[in-house]
Amino acid sequence: MRTIFASIARLFERNPQISGALADISEDPVALAEILVLFRMVLADGIVQPSQLRAFERICAEHFGIAPADMPELHTLLDSPKARACEAEAFTLLRQLDTEARTTLLDGMMRIANANGTRDAHDEKLIRRTASLLGL
Repeated sequence: MRTIFASIARLFERNPQISGALADISEDPVALAEILVLFRMVLADGIVQPSQLRAFERICAEHFGIAPADMPELHTLLDSPKARACEAEAFTLLRQLDTEARTTLLDGMMRIANANGTRDAHDEKLIRRTASLLGL
C-alpha cells in the first residue's frame, strides 16, 4: 500500500525522479539541450506529426541510447523545471559542442522535419534559425 502512495506522489512532484538511462541525461545539461532542440523541431508547426515523433524517438535511441520503453519518462523530463531551465541557456551550451556535433544535431533536426514527407515554412525557419545560432 505504501508503494502505491509513493508512486502516486511521484506523479505530482515538481521535480520528478528520473531513473535508468535518463538519469545521466537529466544531469547532463548539454545532452538535455540537444534533446530539447530536437523536440522543438517536432513542435515547429504546432502539430505533433506521428512520423516526426517517431523520427525524434529514433534519433534519441541512436544518439543518446534512450530505449523505446523510456520515451514516456523522457517526455516527463522534457516538461520538467530542470528542462525548462536548461532550455533558457540551450544555445549557449550547444555552441560549446564541436562543429561535428553541432552538424549532427542540425542533421537530426532535418531528419525530423523530413519525416512526414514535406518540410513546411515553420520547419525551414526553425532549421535556419538554429543553424545560425549554432554558428553553422
